[in-house]
Amino acid sequence: MSSWNENQLSKADSDEELIVKVGQGDIRAFEILVSRHQKSALRAALRFVSDRQEAEDLAQEAFLTIFRKAQQYEPKASFKTWFFTILLNLCRNAVKKKKPVYFDTLPPEIVESAGSEDPTDQFDRRQIQQALADAIAKLPENQRVAFILCHYENFSYADAAKTIGVSVKAIESLLVRAKRNLREELAWLRGKQAS
Repeated sequence: MSSWNENQLSKADSDEELIVKVGQGDIRAFEILVSRHQKSALRAALRFVSDRQEAEDLAQEAFLTIFRKAQQYEPKASFKTWFFTILLNLCRNAVKKKKPVYFDTLPPEIVESAGSEDPTDQFDRRQIQQALADAIAKLPENQRVAFILCHYENFSYADAAKTIGVSVKAIESLLVRAKRNLREELAWLRGKQAS
C-alpha cells in the first residue's frame, strides 16, 4: 500500500512542487527528483567529460547542490532549467581543467548523412565519431552548450535560453552558427561519402 502512495506522489507532484518540499526537509521528494532526472543528468555530464566516473561525480554533485540550495529555489523558475544550469556550471568547470571529448554516439542526423550503418565499418564510424567530438570541442562555449541542450537533451529553445542565460533569439543564432561551424568542420565527410 505504501509503494502505491509513493507512486501517486511521484506522478502527482511537479518538479517545482517537489523541490519546494525538499527545501522543507522532505527527503522522499528529493529521492523522486533524483530518480526522475538522474539519467538525463548523467547523459548530459557524460557528453561534456566523456569519462563515466567523472560524469557520475558531476551529476551527484549537482544533486547535492540542489539539495543544499533547495530553500533558495524560487518557484517562478523551472526546476529543469535551474538544475541544468547548476549541472552545466559544474561541467564547465570540469572542462576547464582538461580537454573534453563530448560524445560516444553520433546524433541521428549526422549518422544518416555520414554513410553506412554496416557493422563492418566500425573503424570509419569511430573516425567519424572522433571528428564530431573534435568539431564540437572547437565550437565556442555557448554554441557548444546550446547544441548539446537542444539536439541531445531535447531542451526547448526557451528552456535552453533560460539555462544559458540568453534570449531565445540568441539561442537560435547560436544554433545556426554551431551547425554552420560543424558543417564546415565536417565537410570532408561528404567527400568521403562520394568516394
